[in-house]
Amino acid sequence: MLPSSRQTSPVHLRDWKLITLPVLSGFLAYASFPAISQGYLAWVAYVPLAIFVGRLSTFRSAFLGGLLVGIIQFSLLLCWIPGVLVQYGNISTVLAWLLYGLMILILGTYPAIAAGTTGYAMQRRGPSCLLLLPFAWVSVELLRSYTPFGGFPWLLTGYSQTDYLPVVQIADITGVYGLSLLILIANVGIAWRILKGPAARTRLWPALAACGLILLCLAYGHVSLRKWSPGPTLRKTAILQANIPLEGPDREVEWKFQEGYLRMADALRGKTIDLLVLPESPAPKSFEQDKAYQEAMRSLAKRYPMGLILSNVATGRDEGASEYFNSAYFLDSDGNLSGRYDKVRLVPFGEYVPFKRAFFFLDSITREVSDFSAGSEFLRVRVGGHQTSAIICYEAVFPSLARRFVSGGSELLVNLTNDAWYGNTPAPYQHLAMARWRAVENRRWLIRAANSGISAVIDPGGRIRSATGLFREEACTGPFDFVSELTIYSRYGDVCACLCVIISCVVLLGVRRAGAGRERQQI
Repeated sequence: MLPSSRQTSPVHLRDWKLITLPVLSGFLAYASFPAISQGYLAWVAYVPLAIFVGRLSTFRSAFLGGLLVGIIQFSLLLCWIPGVLVQYGNISTVLAWLLYGLMILILGTYPAIAAGTTGYAMQRRGPSCLLLLPFAWVSVELLRSYTPFGGFPWLLTGYSQTDYLPVVQIADITGVYGLSLLILIANVGIAWRILKGPAARTRLWPALAACGLILLCLAYGHVSLRKWSPGPTLRKTAILQANIPLEGPDREVEWKFQEGYLRMADALRGKTIDLLVLPESPAPKSFEQDKAYQEAMRSLAKRYPMGLILSNVATGRDEGASEYFNSAYFLDSDGNLSGRYDKVRLVPFGEYVPFKRAFFFLDSITREVSDFSAGSEFLRVRVGGHQTSAIICYEAVFPSLARRFVSGGSELLVNLTNDAWYGNTPAPYQHLAMARWRAVENRRWLIRAANSGISAVIDPGGRIRSATGLFREEACTGPFDFVSELTIYSRYGDVCACLCVIISCVVLLGVRRAGAGRERQQI
């Protein structure tokens, strides 16, 4: 039973049975994401946490419960990070685990804040404030997308449903945050029914509201999937996944970087290919400075009606500039450079070190260039007469970034990435799962070229039309097309998440004022 607003719950954190509730939530939440991918568990994963918050109804207890959920969930989902830091960061195992622990602690504070604010509201205004939890949860997920160091929106709650395409389709209205909200509403609805006990028979509306929203979501999803079933008149793309090693003899890497791509392209002769895409990969040769390599790429672009898109390290545009950029080059069918996009959202501690003076001792974390500069332009380049944008690696996990390209006129999204850093871990599957949402949110085809896999062609409904395996040299061919229609999400962005922030702030402000009023009356 929920404690009344006029009494403090007699249950304390010393009760180990209650402590198991957030622990259970953490493990269930972890299992709902790739690579375990049991997404249905997300619809009940946070029920134990909601019960925990509902029973204890204090800020401190709820905060600690949310922190426990976050630590368990993220420590398991991101267990590949220490290995990456040790193998490619040239740092000790001890330091790698210390940095990993700090990162998990920071990530764990986000669900802790959501749970803690809900507990605070319940403590001051009563059990009905448990319904604040879904809105507070989405609010902190939006916060995590922008802070710290530019944000880390890796595996937001909605991403657990990637394989269930009918429910994913609402993303073209609400973005991924809308499904996060729906999942938490369902969890809180179930928890409300459990906590209320027999009294819930007359107060079924939270659970019924959740069921109604899910049914509407499914109905919309089935209609959308039929609408966005591609027709037969499509273009063809080829992605060359060369599987260039991050470590190995320099001559082998150089050979694969140029001659290897040419050999793979030669194997495609006779096939109808409109656009060739090369992934982000180790770059032993500079497109701007190595004339032989530049000429080889220009000749390759001339084979295809829509040319070639490739990744390379670029230098500053001004003469004598010492800046370096992680860039995508667009070559047209005549081999001419039609545009260069410089990556806007860099990986903190991977491609640059934020606040260098404070983190001077971390310069060695990145193996290659640890001092990339961020681009400043959300570039759209004409490919075959249609505006096209490149999203490089980590940028694909940011909903707002892809939306900005599309709202500006992009009709096709191309994601160039190198997931070889992650090794044979769940990370490449997690990265691909998040990239699929950018296609659905904006109703654009997304061509994903990955150095070591998983390369894929994704249609506007989020379906994978063609894909490769991991750590294989393989060419991926598949259909694609250009789409100009703008979705509600493309036009208006994260309105759903912003509404959750407003609702949370209004509720907390009301709770605080009501509490202050009662205190004055008591005085």
